[in-house]
Amino acid sequence: MRPRTTPRTEVEIRPLRERDLEAADRIQRRAFAALVGGDEQRDAELVRTRWAAANTAALGAFTATGQVGSVFATRWGSVGFVGPLSVEPELWDRGVGSQLFAAADGVLREWGVAHRGLFTFAHSPRHHRLYERFGYWPRFLTALMSRPVPAASSSAVPELGSALDREVLTAAAAGLASAVFPGLDVGGEIASVLDQKIGEVVLVGPAAAPAGLAVVHDGAGSEAGSGVAYVKVGLVRPGSGADFAALVDACLAHAATVGAQRLVVGVNTARHRAYRHLVARGFATDVPGVTMHAPNEPGYDHEHSYVLDDWR
Repeated sequence: MRPRTTPRTEVEIRPLRERDLEAADRIQRRAFAALVGGDEQRDAELVRTRWAAANTAALGAFTATGQVGSVFATRWGSVGFVGPLSVEPELWDRGVGSQLFAAADGVLREWGVAHRGLFTFAHSPRHHRLYERFGYWPRFLTALMSRPVPAASSSAVPELGSALDREVLTAAAAGLASAVFPGLDVGGEIASVLDQKIGEVVLVGPAAAPAGLAVVHDGAGSEAGSGVAYVKVGLVRPGSGADFAALVDACLAHAATVGAQRLVVGVNTARHRAYRHLVARGFATDVPGVTMHAPNEPGYDHEHSYVLDDWR
């Protein structure tokens, strides 16, 4: 790394409390806007929704004058990822981010996940250098994509997880996820959207043994924002291209039902068949990012993997 030209700011790292959320949200929005320009998040909620999720640890950085940053660590069974990490722009390059990341990475290690990761901007070598210090290495690009939602069709009504017994739904999701990667489990995301009432679980096939499943955030107050349906994670069994096509159709149908104008998804380009299917279906890349992995292994990023996800 380049020699530090500003003094390091030592911070206290501790779990975020409810009274910290307003400041954490403000800092996160300011940092994101300073990095990419504008307020792309609008009325989407990244801080409060993650703080309320049982599968996420929320940490804040504090000085004597108050809160200066936050970071989240999320567990999907044997897979865990860090993000978003945000620091007051005035304190960038003063070591606050590295202290936050070390704490979040420590949480993933304590959880004992087999595969750790994160999403960052592909054009930011400063971030790449930071995370490489902790053993995270960049692999294939991840495309954050979207497309307009077609008009709702009365014949296209997908099965929804909120109408099912939670135990049956969670067990079915675990079966699908473990086929994608040993120990992968998205039950925490299912509980998060249904308990907070910020989205739905979209299914393809019979409820007890679905061929595909997607956790979708809907509109304002969720991680999607107004006019948007956002697939936080969606998956089918490896190699099941037809089931993946049906899952994408079901997500578009659900988005139309809730009045969304756009459907947003994330896909790692190492999942080449999934990526090409999305391109053929009219999805376009809005943000090209890169996922970084520890250890430097593909995880479930390979050609036969039909997974939609977003580790931001």
